[in-house]
Amino acid sequence: MKDNRRVLQVLLTLLATLQLSKQYCYLMKPLNFTVWDTPNYGLEMKLYEKNNSLSSVTTVRKEVPIPLWHLVLVQHPSRRRANRLEQPRTLYNSSVKTCEFWKYIRRVNAWNNAAKLMLSGAGSNMSLACPLKTGVYTMNVIQIPPDTAILKFMYQPNTIYSIRGTVHSLNPKDGVSRHPICHYEVNATIYKTC
Repeated sequence: MKDNRRVLQVLLTLLATLQLSKQYCYLMKPLNFTVWDTPNYGLEMKLYEKNNSLSSVTTVRKEVPIPLWHLVLVQHPSRRRANRLEQPRTLYNSSVKTCEFWKYIRRVNAWNNAAKLMLSGAGSNMSLACPLKTGVYTMNVIQIPPDTAILKFMYQPNTIYSIRGTVHSLNPKDGVSRHPICHYEVNATIYKTC
């Protein structure tokens, strides 16, 4: 009787695992990246093809009073219409002060779990403070988890996505003027695994 229960438990566990793996059929795979930084704000990135992720080391050599992130997600379709290549489409374009990031990202459910993974987990010590103090900050796992539902809707075969990010230093006196201190672009694709 105990053996039958154990076999049933194993079968149910395998069935649940199989269903779970079918549910998450879409992965975002980084292809390449470029980085532009300044002497006061350095950014180094590495690509890990085995687990479809990146890591970064940010070196802040001069305090940034109010860091501002500007993110743009662009889709480069591979389809042609009437022998013309479709124009790239901007899917997301937003700026946020780093100290207001969590308040903002809670409203964008599609990216909330990815942000938590990158900024809070896996040994990351990236600071979202205003001002951003001098120091070395790391993000060890920059990856969109396969359970991110929006990947299913974004998937199109042979389509490249560009994630363009700019870090600005916002002037604390007027709160409007800013100057870029770092820029990066990551090109990725989404592929279907099942």
